[in-house]
Amino acid sequence: MKPLVYCIICPPHWTKTPPLGLEFIRKYNEDKGITVKILDLNILFYHLLKMNKRKWLSLNKEFEEDLFNLVKKRYPQVIENILKKLKDASLIGFSLFWRNKDFTYKFIEEIKRIYPNKKIVIGGPEVLLMKLRGEQLREDINWVIGEGERSIEKILNCKHNLVVAYEEIENLDEIPFLDFEGFNINYYSQYLPLYTSRGCIKKCFFCTERRLSSRFRQHSSFYVVKQIEFLMKKFRTNYFIFQDSLINANLQWLEQFLTLLVKKGLKIFWEAQMIVRKDFDYSLAKLCKKAGCFNLFIGLESASNKVLSAMNKGFTKEEALNFFSTLKKAELHYEISLIVGYPVEKEEDFQETIQFLIHNKTIIPKIAQVNPYIDYLNLEYTPSPQAIKRIDYLLSLLQKEKIPYTKSFINNLFYKNGVY
Repeated sequence: MKPLVYCIICPPHWTKTPPLGLEFIRKYNEDKGITVKILDLNILFYHLLKMNKRKWLSLNKEFEEDLFNLVKKRYPQVIENILKKLKDASLIGFSLFWRNKDFTYKFIEEIKRIYPNKKIVIGGPEVLLMKLRGEQLREDINWVIGEGERSIEKILNCKHNLVVAYEEIENLDEIPFLDFEGFNINYYSQYLPLYTSRGCIKKCFFCTERRLSSRFRQHSSFYVVKQIEFLMKKFRTNYFIFQDSLINANLQWLEQFLTLLVKKGLKIFWEAQMIVRKDFDYSLAKLCKKAGCFNLFIGLESASNKVLSAMNKGFTKEEALNFFSTLKKAELHYEISLIVGYPVEKEEDFQETIQFLIHNKTIIPKIAQVNPYIDYLNLEYTPSPQAIKRIDYLLSLLQKEKIPYTKSFINNLFYKNGVY
C-alpha cells in the first residue's frame, strides 16, 4: 500500500495563488510511489469566513491568536471532516510562517489528541528562523529546513523524529510538471505561480531568504516553457507569477527563455522579481517586454551608497539609476521597495534616498513597499521610532510629489507593538 502524506497550509496566509512549495512536494513524490494530498486550509477558511482581504493579510496578533477558535466555533463539522481525512495518513506535514504559527500549533494539538502516534513534520521559512534564533524544536515533531521534496521519503522511512536540513534537488528538471490537481483554482486569482530557479546569487545582509537554499539552481529554459505550455492548455490561462528570488540571475538563461516564449508565440503576461544589474542591457529589457512582462519588483532599499554597501546589495545608486532608465526606455513597468532605518543609516543618507526619488520620479513608476529595518532573528526587536518618523515623512513627500505607492505595503511587516 502506498504511503499517504497530507501537506497542509493553515491560515492566515497569502491568498493570491496556490501554495507552490506544497505542489512541488506533491509532484516530486508522486514519482516515488508516495501519494501526497494538499489541504489549503488558508484559502478554505478565507472563503468560508468571507473576510475582508485586507484584514486577512494585515498583521494582527489578536486576530491570528483567535482565528483557530473562531473557525472551530463556526465550522466544527469542517474541522471534524478534515480530521477524519487524516486517519489514514502515514505523515502529516505543515508549512509554517510566522502569521500561521498559532493556528498550525493548535491544529497539530487537535491531531495529536485524536491520533497520538501520527508522524508530524513542519517545514517552511519560519523553521529556518526558529533554528537561527536558537529556539528549541519540539522532539515529538519532525522538522525540515529548506526545500521539502526529498525529506518526505527520508522521514517516512525513519523510526525516530528528524531535523532534515538542505536536502536539495540538484537537477530541478527531474520534477514532473506541476498540474495543481486537487486545488479549486477558482478560489485564487487568475495568476498561476511558478519557479524558474531556487536560491539567490546575492547575499544581502538583511535578507533571511538567502539562507533558505544552500546554493542557486535553475530549471532549463526548455523545461519552464514546456511547463507554461502545459498549464496554458490545462487551465486556459495566460497569467503567471514567477516567485523566484530573482529571474535575472543568469542573463544568458533569461535571454534563451524569453526567446523561446516569443518563438513559440506564447502570449502570456507575467511578473517577477529582479535585481539591479549593470550588465542588463536595453535589448534584453525589450525582449522582456515582448515576451509578456507586465510588472517587475525590484529591491532598491536605499539610494545611499554607504547604506547599499552596508547591506551588501552589490550595486551603487548610479548603477540602479542606469538600470531603471533601461527598463523605462523599454517601457517596462516596475516597482521598487525601500528599507528605512538600516543600522548605519544617518539623516543625510535618508535624505539622499529622498532626493533620488524626487529627481527620478519620472523614471520610477511606483514605490511598491516601504518598511523599517527589521531584525527577524531578535524576537524582542522593535523598529526604531526614528525610522517610523522617517517613513511618515517619506509618505507625506510621496503624496506631495504625486509619486505612486502601494498603501497596503507600507509598514506591513511588523506588529504595532514590535516585529513579533
